[in-house]
Amino acid sequence: MRVVIIPGMGCTPVSKCNWYSWFCNEVKSKHPDIEVILKDFPDPHACRESIWIPFVRDNIGLDDKTVIVGHSSGAACAMRLLEQQADFDFTLKGAILVATAHTDLGDECERRSGYFNRPWDWEKIKLGTEKNCVFHGIDDHLIPVSEARYIANKLAHENFEYKEMIGVSHFFEPWPEIIDLIDSWISMERHERNS
Repeated sequence: MRVVIIPGMGCTPVSKCNWYSWFCNEVKSKHPDIEVILKDFPDPHACRESIWIPFVRDNIGLDDKTVIVGHSSGAACAMRLLEQQADFDFTLKGAILVATAHTDLGDECERRSGYFNRPWDWEKIKLGTEKNCVFHGIDDHLIPVSEARYIANKLAHENFEYKEMIGVSHFFEPWPEIIDLIDSWISMERHERNS
């Protein structure tokens, strides 16, 4: 398994933003055989789909062992990646969407990113990955919880989890539940491989 972190808008340098380095270090210390990719993204203040999708596909690369972890605008990028992935000959291992939205919320910067300028193909997004999870803060002051609840309703299937939390706001700080989730996915993969 390899884990790719897709950061939120304005996160540069990525290693000094939010919980990304903490997450990377936690996963690597518990699972030294797991590759965690934490890179600076081009166009960090606009996060345009036309730049970010090719960057993830061509510079980072995806395969059937990849878990993508998208935060905020990075979660919108992750959903568009999953939507496209359904047309490839493999699905991703997993996707974790943190503080995600399905609309631009009337924000001009989000509108210009390109992720929200057309309808979402929820069935394709479900087909793009083996399993996925959405984390959202009830007290998120940037993206209302109604956005995540809508997405959870659209993505609900047997390998989907939705985790609403309180006291996490927009997930600027580390929270242990994401490590617990990754641990469980890694354990599951190892069990399947050894069966």
